[in-house]
Amino acid sequence: MTESIMSIGAGILGLSAIGLIGGTVLEYASKVFRVNGNPLVDSIDELLPQTQCGQCGHPGCHPYAEAIAKGEAINRCPPGGQATIDRIANLLGIQSLGLDADENIIEQDLVALIVEEECIGCTKCIQACPVDAIVGSNKLMHTVITDDCTGCDLCVDPCPVDCIEMVPRPKAPDSQKPEHPDLISSDRFGRVDLQPESPCIRCGACATVCPVHLQPQLMLFALKGGALNHAVHEGLTDCVECAACNAVCPSHIPLAEWFHLGRFQAEQVSVERQLSSEARERFKTRNTRLQRIAAEQDLKRAARKAKSGEALEKARKAREAAS
Repeated sequence: MTESIMSIGAGILGLSAIGLIGGTVLEYASKVFRVNGNPLVDSIDELLPQTQCGQCGHPGCHPYAEAIAKGEAINRCPPGGQATIDRIANLLGIQSLGLDADENIIEQDLVALIVEEECIGCTKCIQACPVDAIVGSNKLMHTVITDDCTGCDLCVDPCPVDCIEMVPRPKAPDSQKPEHPDLISSDRFGRVDLQPESPCIRCGACATVCPVHLQPQLMLFALKGGALNHAVHEGLTDCVECAACNAVCPSHIPLAEWFHLGRFQAEQVSVERQLSSEARERFKTRNTRLQRIAAEQDLKRAARKAKSGEALEKARKAREAAS
């Protein structure tokens, strides 16, 4: 009987020790591997255009991302357009919705322009700009940094002299747009007429001649399917556009042309992401600065109140002493 009790007690102590050790390990792991913020919110925020325009009904893109993560509609971002809605729907695994905005407005890519001759230097537009894209000083002329302007038009209404206009964003010249590259790997197309293109037969001939060991057919399928990111993952940006794959393709698919245009699209997407990231950082910096200024003002206000209270108490004691 005594041995049974001792064995039961030893078992209980052993289980307690295991539980204590396991709890300690879990607590340590929760601190070491803790993720700050909500990963889903951050993923949604990455897809938003970072204009911080407030047209979605929230003060910025990150608050809207938080609202979407809690179940709010995903179609309230006019600057992002239908493409952003589709990407968010794909991320969340839900059905995409039509954009809840005026199509005539969202199709315009606008930036703010200050009519400098009429500017009185009131700084109200600077205070309204969520991404610090306006520079100037009190009673001095202001101007807009076009590359940083997100076109949110939040600076228009505060202007007391109506000297801010929204104008189309300057476009790159057509010479910067890609054209079909010349075929340099073979001169067979100079001797005979081009044959009509036929579907890919997955022969793999393009992969055998690729000088950088890519899989052209996989990149082609990704580009035709609209999966640009997958094409980049397969090495699209590493393509040297030698057009060797064109020369051996039995289906006469213009692979080099597809990859050339795909590379251009990938570069454009990279630039847009960089601009969005910079706008997000400027927005965060501005909010941090405003919070610091507000805290300093509260501190000064509290100091004035304390000083005023001390003066009143001193005057009261003086009156009591005089009476």
